[in-house]
Amino acid sequence: MIPDLPSPLLRSFVAVADCGSLAAAATRVGRSESAISLQMQRLETIVGQALFDRDGRALKLNTTGGWLLAHSRAILARIDAARSELGPAAKAPVRLGVVQDFVAQVLRPTLEDLRVQDPARSFSIVIGSTSELLQAMSEDRIDTAVCAGDIPGGLGGQDLAMKWFGQANLLDEAVVPLVSITPPCPFLAAATQALDAIGRPWRLALVTPSLDGVKAAVGSGLGIACRTQAGMGSDVPDVAGLPDLPSVRYSVVERRPGKSGPSEAALRMAAHLLALTQR
Repeated sequence: MIPDLPSPLLRSFVAVADCGSLAAAATRVGRSESAISLQMQRLETIVGQALFDRDGRALKLNTTGGWLLAHSRAILARIDAARSELGPAAKAPVRLGVVQDFVAQVLRPTLEDLRVQDPARSFSIVIGSTSELLQAMSEDRIDTAVCAGDIPGGLGGQDLAMKWFGQANLLDEAVVPLVSITPPCPFLAAATQALDAIGRPWRLALVTPSLDGVKAAVGSGLGIACRTQAGMGSDVPDVAGLPDLPSVRYSVVERRPGKSGPSEAALRMAAHLLALTQR
């Protein structure tokens, strides 16, 4: 294997390939013609093959040079992108987290809002349970998240009613089959506490880390789930005949609020969360 290819040599090589002569390439990269000539000699020594067919002072890429040119352009493009993103003027990505219930209702419109404000801004997203989001925040992977529960310091807390979802015929079973997100899950805790309070036996028919998995199980008649209408959507029917459930609070949590208050991302997420309770 050949040694590493220094990016200054590749940059000069691309200039020579594009310009067709050492003199023109020297002007393009701001170096002397002799310096460019030495760079090309060094690059050919590293590669172990000639890169150009020489015709007087003109230089024309040979087959090996053509292969190296394609790689050089790709390498330099990634280097330039990294320099741009990591430079002093570059903006850090907006790092957001959201529970699965609100990907469409909160995350998507928030991304749309922030993109309109700054089309060039980059983003990093984590979608998961509240415990996973808080873990990601503690590990410095996200800065702002919509979480379930009454979390101290949360912004724009909103209460949403919990409801039972499933097919009515399942109520005839002696033991209520429950479908749930993988524990710990506030909805499973609320469901089992409500059933235990009236002495109604229950069993876990399915546990899944995916909200889509919960919807599929409920829709297929596998079991009954405790969720919010916002999380389950309008395609999954709710069911009456089981004990009342409490509400669940959602709020926007920030790892490190700015000196002037919540970030724009937090404000936009809180606004879209509030809109859910007004529909």
